[in-house]
Amino acid sequence: MRSLSVGLAILAAVQLGQHFVEAHSWIDCFDTNYTKIYEESASYIYGGEGGNGFCDGYGAGYPGRGDIDIGTEYTFKMLENEVEAGTAVCETVDADTYTNTNWRKRISVAPGVKVYFAYLPNGHIVKDKKAIGTQHGIYWTGGVGTTLTSTLEITEENLMDGYKLNFDDGNCGESYDYNGNPGGRAGDGKPCIGTFTVPTGTAAGIYSMVWYWTFWLDNEALYVDQLQARGYFGAAYSTCFEVEVTTGSGSTTIATQTPRTDAPLSATSAPLVTTAAPAAATSIPVATTETPETPAPTATTSAPITSWDQVDASSAAGDADSDPVTSVPASTTAAPVVSTPVPIVTRAAPTTLPALEAATEAPKNRQRVLPQV
Repeated sequence: MRSLSVGLAILAAVQLGQHFVEAHSWIDCFDTNYTKIYEESASYIYGGEGGNGFCDGYGAGYPGRGDIDIGTEYTFKMLENEVEAGTAVCETVDADTYTNTNWRKRISVAPGVKVYFAYLPNGHIVKDKKAIGTQHGIYWTGGVGTTLTSTLEITEENLMDGYKLNFDDGNCGESYDYNGNPGGRAGDGKPCIGTFTVPTGTAAGIYSMVWYWTFWLDNEALYVDQLQARGYFGAAYSTCFEVEVTTGSGSTTIATQTPRTDAPLSATSAPLVTTAAPAAATSIPVATTETPETPAPTATTSAPITSWDQVDASSAAGDADSDPVTSVPASTTAAPVVSTPVPIVTRAAPTTLPALEAATEAPKNRQRVLPQV
Protein backbone atom coordinates (compact mmCIF):
# COMPACT_ATOMS: atom_id res chain seq x y z
CA MET A 1 0.00 0.00 0.00
CA ARG A 2 1.44 3.34 -0.98
CA SER A 3 0.99 6.73 0.73
CA LEU A 4 -2.17 8.88 0.64
CA SER A 5 -0.44 11.28 -1.71
CA VAL A 6 -0.46 8.57 -4.34
CA GLY A 7 -4.25 8.30 -4.14
CA LEU A 8 -4.59 12.05 -4.45
CA ALA A 9 -2.32 12.04 -7.48
CA ILE A 10 -4.52 9.43 -9.15
CA LEU A 11 -7.67 11.44 -8.42
CA ALA A 12 -6.11 14.59 -9.82
CA ALA A 13 -5.09 12.77 -12.97
CA VAL A 14 -8.62 11.52 -13.57
CA GLN A 15 -10.18 14.92 -12.95
CA LEU A 16 -7.81 16.73 -15.26
CA GLY A 17 -7.79 14.05 -17.92
CA GLN A 18 -4.03 13.93 -17.75
CA HIS A 19 -1.90 10.91 -18.46
CA PHE A 20 1.15 11.06 -16.25
CA VAL A 21 2.29 7.68 -17.46
CA GLU A 22 3.03 6.91 -21.05
CA ALA A 23 4.14 3.40 -20.34
CA HIS A 24 3.37 0.21 -22.15
CA SER A 25 4.77 -3.20 -22.79
CA TRP A 26 3.61 -6.59 -24.00
CA ILE A 27 5.01 -9.88 -25.23
CA ASP A 28 5.69 -9.94 -28.96
CA CYS A 29 7.02 -13.43 -29.40
CA PHE A 30 7.34 -16.85 -27.76
CA ASP A 31 9.90 -19.30 -29.08
CA THR A 32 12.24 -22.09 -28.04
CA ASN A 33 15.13 -20.83 -30.15
CA TYR A 34 17.11 -18.03 -28.51
CA THR A 35 19.06 -17.13 -31.61
CA LYS A 36 15.84 -16.79 -33.60
CA ILE A 37 13.97 -14.69 -31.02
CA TYR A 38 16.90 -12.37 -30.30
CA GLU A 39 19.36 -12.25 -33.18
CA GLU A 40 16.56 -12.27 -35.77
CA SER A 41 14.18 -10.01 -33.82
CA ALA A 42 13.95 -7.46 -36.65
CA SER A 43 11.91 -10.06 -38.57
CA TYR A 44 8.95 -9.80 -36.21
CA ILE A 45 9.49 -6.31 -34.77
CA TYR A 46 10.08 -4.43 -38.03
CA GLY A 47 8.73 -6.97 -40.53
CA GLY A 48 5.17 -5.61 -40.49
CA GLU A 49 2.59 -8.13 -41.65
CA GLY A 50 5.42 -10.08 -43.19
CA GLY A 51 6.62 -10.94 -39.69
CA ASN A 52 3.34 -12.57 -38.68
CA GLY A 53 3.91 -16.26 -38.03
CA PHE A 54 7.66 -15.93 -37.54
CA CYS A 55 7.48 -16.99 -33.88
CA ASP A 56 6.50 -20.35 -32.39
CA GLY A 57 3.67 -18.70 -30.44
CA TYR A 58 1.85 -15.45 -29.62
CA GLY A 59 -0.27 -13.85 -26.94
CA ALA A 60 -4.06 -14.18 -27.18
CA GLY A 61 -5.40 -11.49 -29.50
CA TYR A 62 -1.95 -10.34 -30.60
CA PRO A 63 -2.56 -8.16 -33.71
CA GLY A 64 0.93 -8.31 -35.12
CA ARG A 65 3.38 -5.50 -35.75
CA GLY A 66 1.68 -4.73 -39.05
CA ASP A 67 -1.09 -3.06 -37.03
CA ILE A 68 0.05 0.52 -36.47
CA ASP A 69 -2.29 0.82 -33.46
CA ILE A 70 -0.78 -2.14 -31.63
CA GLY A 71 0.40 0.11 -28.79
CA THR A 72 -3.11 1.21 -27.85
CA GLU A 73 -4.97 -1.92 -28.94
CA TYR A 74 -2.81 -4.53 -27.31
CA THR A 75 -1.50 -2.82 -24.17
CA PHE A 76 -3.42 -4.05 -21.11
CA LYS A 77 -2.78 -1.64 -18.26
CA MET A 78 -3.96 -1.88 -14.64
CA LEU A 79 -3.39 1.07 -12.29
CA GLU A 80 -1.97 0.27 -8.89
CA ASN A 81 -5.22 0.99 -7.03
CA GLU A 82 -7.08 -1.29 -9.48
CA VAL A 83 -4.56 -4.04 -8.91
CA GLU A 84 -5.02 -3.82 -5.16
CA ALA A 85 -8.83 -3.90 -5.54
CA GLY A 86 -8.70 -7.03 -7.69
CA THR A 87 -9.31 -6.03 -11.30
CA ALA A 88 -9.39 -8.39 -14.28
CA VAL A 89 -5.88 -9.55 -15.03
CA CYS A 90 -6.43 -10.20 -18.74
CA GLU A 91 -7.95 -8.34 -21.64
CA THR A 92 -11.03 -10.02 -23.16
CA VAL A 93 -10.37 -11.51 -26.58
CA ASP A 94 -12.32 -13.65 -29.04
CA ALA A 95 -12.65 -17.30 -28.09
CA ASP A 96 -11.24 -18.30 -31.47
CA THR A 97 -8.19 -16.09 -31.14
CA TYR A 98 -5.87 -18.97 -31.97
CA THR A 99 -7.86 -20.25 -34.95
CA ASN A 100 -9.19 -17.13 -36.71
CA THR A 101 -5.89 -16.43 -38.46
CA ASN A 102 -3.42 -18.62 -40.30
CA TRP A 103 -0.45 -17.37 -38.27
CA ARG A 104 -1.40 -16.51 -34.67
CA LYS A 105 -0.94 -19.73 -32.75
CA ARG A 106 -0.30 -20.91 -29.23
CA ILE A 107 3.15 -22.25 -28.58
CA SER A 108 3.46 -26.02 -28.33
CA VAL A 109 6.14 -27.36 -26.03
CA ALA A 110 7.05 -30.42 -24.00
CA PRO A 111 7.58 -30.26 -20.24
CA GLY A 112 11.11 -29.35 -19.29
CA VAL A 113 11.80 -27.38 -22.48
CA LYS A 114 12.82 -23.76 -21.94
CA VAL A 115 10.62 -21.13 -23.60
CA TYR A 116 11.96 -17.66 -24.40
CA PHE A 117 9.73 -14.59 -24.70
CA ALA A 118 10.53 -11.13 -26.02
CA TYR A 119 9.32 -7.66 -25.07
CA LEU A 120 10.65 -4.20 -25.86
CA PRO A 121 11.94 -1.91 -23.10
CA ASN A 122 10.05 1.07 -24.64
CA GLY A 123 12.36 3.61 -23.05
CA HIS A 124 11.80 2.47 -19.49
CA ILE A 125 15.39 1.34 -18.94
CA VAL A 126 17.60 3.81 -20.78
CA LYS A 127 15.33 6.85 -21.11
CA ASP A 128 13.02 7.34 -18.08
CA LYS A 129 14.77 4.53 -16.16
CA LYS A 130 11.63 3.83 -14.09
CA ALA A 131 11.58 0.11 -14.92
CA ILE A 132 14.98 -0.56 -13.38
CA GLY A 133 14.37 -2.74 -10.32
CA THR A 134 10.82 -3.76 -11.31
CA GLN A 135 9.95 -7.41 -11.89
CA HIS A 136 7.77 -9.68 -14.00
CA GLY A 137 6.88 -13.37 -14.15
CA ILE A 138 4.70 -16.11 -15.65
CA TYR A 139 1.62 -17.16 -13.65
CA TRP A 140 -0.86 -20.04 -14.07
CA THR A 141 -3.27 -22.30 -12.17
CA GLY A 142 -1.33 -25.42 -13.07
CA GLY A 143 -4.45 -27.12 -14.41
CA VAL A 144 -6.02 -27.66 -17.82
CA GLY A 145 -9.20 -25.67 -18.51
CA THR A 146 -8.72 -23.22 -15.64
CA THR A 147 -7.60 -19.60 -15.75
CA LEU A 148 -6.47 -16.80 -13.50
CA THR A 149 -9.05 -13.99 -13.63
CA SER A 150 -8.08 -11.42 -11.00
CA THR A 151 -4.96 -9.52 -10.00
CA LEU A 152 -5.55 -10.93 -6.51
CA GLU A 153 -4.50 -14.29 -7.95
CA ILE A 154 -1.10 -13.01 -8.99
CA THR A 155 0.60 -14.68 -6.05
CA GLU A 156 3.78 -16.58 -5.30
CA GLU A 157 1.78 -19.82 -5.26
CA ASN A 158 0.74 -19.30 -8.89
CA LEU A 159 4.17 -18.26 -10.09
CA MET A 160 5.26 -20.91 -12.55
CA ASP A 161 8.99 -21.18 -11.98
CA GLY A 162 8.86 -20.03 -8.38
CA TYR A 163 10.82 -16.87 -9.09
CA LYS A 164 10.34 -13.53 -10.83
CA LEU A 165 12.66 -11.88 -13.32
CA ASN A 166 14.01 -8.36 -13.54
CA PHE A 167 12.34 -6.32 -16.29
CA ASP A 168 15.80 -5.02 -17.07
CA ASP A 169 17.59 -8.11 -18.34
CA GLY A 170 20.94 -6.32 -18.22
CA ASN A 171 21.21 -6.11 -21.99
CA CYS A 172 18.21 -4.43 -23.63
CA GLY A 173 17.79 -0.68 -23.95
CA GLU A 174 17.73 2.08 -26.54
CA SER A 175 20.83 3.44 -28.21
CA TYR A 176 20.55 6.89 -26.56
CA ASP A 177 18.93 8.41 -23.49
CA TYR A 178 16.74 11.55 -23.46
CA ASN A 179 19.83 13.75 -23.41
CA GLY A 180 21.44 12.10 -26.40
CA ASN A 181 23.99 10.22 -24.37
CA PRO A 182 24.87 6.66 -25.42
CA GLY A 183 22.65 4.14 -23.66
CA GLY A 184 25.38 1.53 -23.39
CA ARG A 185 22.87 -1.22 -24.20
CA ALA A 186 21.95 -3.48 -27.12
CA GLY A 187 20.33 -0.56 -28.93
CA ASP A 188 17.08 0.32 -30.67
CA GLY A 189 14.95 -2.60 -31.80
CA LYS A 190 16.65 -5.24 -29.69
CA PRO A 191 14.19 -6.90 -27.27
CA CYS A 192 14.51 -7.87 -23.65
CA ILE A 193 14.36 -11.63 -23.13
CA GLY A 194 12.65 -13.62 -20.37
CA THR A 195 12.22 -17.35 -19.89
CA PHE A 196 9.98 -19.98 -18.32
CA THR A 197 9.88 -23.76 -18.29
CA VAL A 198 6.77 -25.93 -18.00
CA PRO A 199 7.52 -28.25 -15.07
CA THR A 200 8.54 -31.80 -15.82
CA GLY A 201 5.60 -34.15 -15.31
CA THR A 202 2.95 -31.65 -16.41
CA ALA A 203 0.09 -33.50 -18.12
CA ALA A 204 -0.57 -32.89 -21.79
CA GLY A 205 -3.20 -30.28 -22.58
CA ILE A 206 -3.82 -26.58 -23.17
CA TYR A 207 -2.92 -24.28 -20.30
CA SER A 208 -3.79 -20.60 -19.82
CA MET A 209 -0.97 -18.40 -18.57
CA VAL A 210 -0.31 -14.75 -17.70
CA TRP A 211 2.79 -12.66 -18.19
CA TYR A 212 2.50 -10.00 -15.49
CA TRP A 213 4.78 -6.99 -14.98
CA THR A 214 4.56 -4.81 -11.87
CA PHE A 215 5.74 -1.42 -13.11
CA TRP A 216 6.33 0.41 -9.86
CA LEU A 217 8.63 0.25 -6.85
CA ASP A 218 7.14 0.19 -3.36
CA ASN A 219 10.11 2.18 -2.12
CA GLU A 220 10.07 5.36 -4.22
CA ALA A 221 13.59 6.21 -3.10
CA LEU A 222 14.85 3.33 -5.24
CA TYR A 223 13.98 4.91 -8.59
CA VAL A 224 17.22 5.56 -10.42
CA ASP A 225 16.05 8.89 -11.84
CA GLN A 226 14.16 10.65 -9.05
CA LEU A 227 13.28 13.65 -11.23
CA GLN A 228 11.56 11.57 -13.91
CA ALA A 229 9.90 9.33 -11.32
CA ARG A 230 8.33 12.29 -9.52
CA GLY A 231 4.51 12.04 -9.63
CA TYR A 232 4.59 8.51 -11.05
CA PHE A 233 1.95 6.40 -9.30
CA GLY A 234 2.47 3.05 -10.99
CA ALA A 235 0.67 0.47 -13.09
CA ALA A 236 0.88 -3.19 -14.02
CA TYR A 237 0.80 -4.73 -17.49
CA SER A 238 -0.08 -8.20 -18.71
CA THR A 239 -0.09 -10.42 -21.76
CA CYS A 240 -2.27 -13.52 -21.50
CA PHE A 241 -1.55 -16.54 -23.64
CA GLU A 242 -1.98 -20.27 -24.02
CA VAL A 243 0.54 -23.07 -24.10
CA GLU A 244 -0.14 -26.50 -25.52
CA VAL A 245 1.85 -28.95 -23.45
CA THR A 246 2.71 -32.08 -25.37
CA THR A 247 3.97 -35.48 -24.36
CA GLY A 248 6.53 -35.43 -27.15
CA SER A 249 9.47 -33.22 -27.89
CA GLY A 250 7.42 -30.10 -28.76
CA SER A 251 9.28 -27.20 -30.31
CA THR A 252 12.77 -28.03 -29.18
CA THR A 253 15.14 -26.13 -31.44
CA ILE A 254 18.33 -25.82 -29.44
CA ALA A 255 19.47 -22.29 -28.67
CA THR A 256 23.02 -21.40 -29.54
CA GLN A 257 23.26 -18.75 -26.82
CA THR A 258 21.89 -18.50 -23.31
CA PRO A 259 20.41 -15.18 -22.18
CA ARG A 260 21.26 -13.46 -18.91
CA THR A 261 18.10 -14.71 -17.18
CA ASP A 262 19.00 -18.37 -17.23
CA ALA A 263 18.70 -20.44 -14.07
CA PRO A 264 21.95 -21.86 -12.68
CA LEU A 265 23.35 -24.74 -14.61
CA SER A 266 24.56 -27.96 -13.04
CA ALA A 267 27.24 -30.19 -14.38
CA THR A 268 27.98 -33.83 -13.57
CA SER A 269 31.11 -35.60 -14.61
CA ALA A 270 30.90 -39.13 -15.91
CA PRO A 271 33.12 -41.74 -14.17
CA LEU A 272 36.59 -42.12 -15.55
CA VAL A 273 37.38 -45.21 -17.58
CA THR A 274 40.94 -46.42 -17.37
CA THR A 275 42.56 -49.19 -19.36
CA ALA A 276 46.13 -50.24 -18.81
CA ALA A 277 48.14 -50.82 -21.95
CA PRO A 278 50.12 -54.10 -22.11
CA ALA A 279 53.70 -53.74 -20.98
CA ALA A 280 56.57 -54.89 -23.15
CA ALA A 281 58.51 -57.72 -21.53
CA THR A 282 61.96 -56.93 -22.88
CA SER A 283 63.40 -53.91 -24.59
CA ILE A 284 65.80 -54.33 -27.45
CA PRO A 285 68.93 -52.30 -28.02
CA VAL A 286 68.06 -48.99 -29.64
CA ALA A 287 70.34 -46.90 -31.79
CA THR A 288 69.41 -43.25 -31.74
CA THR A 289 70.67 -40.51 -33.97
CA GLU A 290 69.42 -36.96 -33.66
CA THR A 291 68.19 -35.53 -36.91
CA PRO A 292 68.96 -31.99 -37.98
CA GLU A 293 66.43 -29.48 -36.68
CA THR A 294 65.21 -27.09 -39.35
CA PRO A 295 62.28 -24.87 -38.28
CA ALA A 296 59.87 -24.21 -41.12
CA PRO A 297 59.34 -20.56 -42.15
CA THR A 298 56.32 -19.07 -40.38
CA ALA A 299 54.01 -16.36 -41.79
CA THR A 300 51.63 -14.55 -39.51
CA THR A 301 48.82 -12.24 -40.61
CA SER A 302 46.73 -10.29 -38.10
CA ALA A 303 42.94 -10.80 -38.34
CA PRO A 304 40.71 -7.94 -39.63
CA ILE A 305 39.59 -5.59 -36.89
CA THR A 306 36.14 -3.96 -37.19
CA SER A 307 35.33 -0.92 -35.05
CA TRP A 308 31.84 -1.16 -33.44
CA ASP A 309 31.85 2.62 -33.18
CA GLN A 310 30.94 2.57 -36.89
CA VAL A 311 27.62 0.77 -36.24
CA ASP A 312 24.59 2.90 -37.23
CA ALA A 313 22.60 3.30 -33.97
CA SER A 314 19.37 4.11 -35.88
CA SER A 315 19.41 0.78 -37.64
CA ALA A 316 17.19 -1.85 -35.94
CA ALA A 317 19.47 -4.65 -36.98
CA GLY A 318 22.60 -2.77 -35.97
CA ASP A 319 24.19 -2.87 -39.41
CA ALA A 320 27.63 -1.42 -39.85
CA ASP A 321 27.68 1.35 -42.48
CA SER A 322 31.39 1.77 -43.11
CA ASP A 323 34.29 -0.35 -44.20
CA PRO A 324 36.14 -2.42 -41.65
CA VAL A 325 39.59 -1.34 -40.55
CA THR A 326 42.16 -3.96 -41.44
CA SER A 327 45.76 -4.00 -40.30
CA VAL A 328 48.57 -4.64 -42.80
CA PRO A 329 49.74 -8.28 -42.83
CA ALA A 330 53.14 -8.81 -41.27
CA SER A 331 55.34 -11.71 -42.26
CA THR A 332 58.16 -13.08 -40.19
CA THR A 333 60.44 -15.94 -41.21
CA ALA A 334 62.98 -17.50 -38.93
CA ALA A 335 66.34 -18.46 -40.46
CA PRO A 336 66.83 -22.25 -40.57
CA VAL A 337 69.22 -23.69 -38.03
CA VAL A 338 70.99 -26.94 -38.85
CA SER A 339 72.73 -28.99 -36.23
CA THR A 340 74.09 -32.51 -36.64
CA PRO A 341 75.43 -34.08 -33.48
CA VAL A 342 77.60 -37.15 -33.51
CA PRO A 343 75.52 -40.34 -33.64
CA ILE A 344 75.19 -41.96 -30.26
CA VAL A 345 74.49 -45.64 -29.82
CA THR A 346 72.89 -46.61 -26.59
CA ARG A 347 72.37 -50.18 -25.51
CA ALA A 348 69.81 -50.32 -22.73
CA ALA A 349 69.25 -53.14 -20.34
CA PRO A 350 65.92 -54.94 -20.55
CA THR A 351 63.29 -52.74 -18.99
CA THR A 352 59.65 -53.26 -18.18
CA LEU A 353 57.60 -50.30 -19.48
CA PRO A 354 55.05 -48.78 -17.05
CA ALA A 355 51.41 -49.35 -17.82
CA LEU A 356 49.78 -46.45 -19.67
CA GLU A 357 46.47 -45.15 -18.51
CA ALA A 358 43.86 -43.78 -20.95
CA ALA A 359 41.33 -41.60 -19.25
CA THR A 360 38.22 -40.55 -21.01
CA GLU A 361 35.94 -37.99 -19.44
CA ALA A 362 32.52 -37.18 -20.79
CA PRO A 363 31.87 -33.52 -21.50
CA LYS A 364 30.69 -31.66 -18.51
CA ASN A 365 28.21 -31.10 -18.86
CA ARG A 366 1.75 -17.79 -17.19
CA GLN A 367 -1.86 -15.61 -20.12
CA ARG A 368 -4.30 -13.69 -21.58
CA VAL A 369 -7.58 -15.07 -20.20
CA LEU A 370 -9.86 -16.22 -22.91
CA PRO A 371 -13.54 -15.74 -22.11
CA GLN A 372 -15.16 -18.76 -20.54
CA VAL A 373 -17.60 -20.37 -22.88
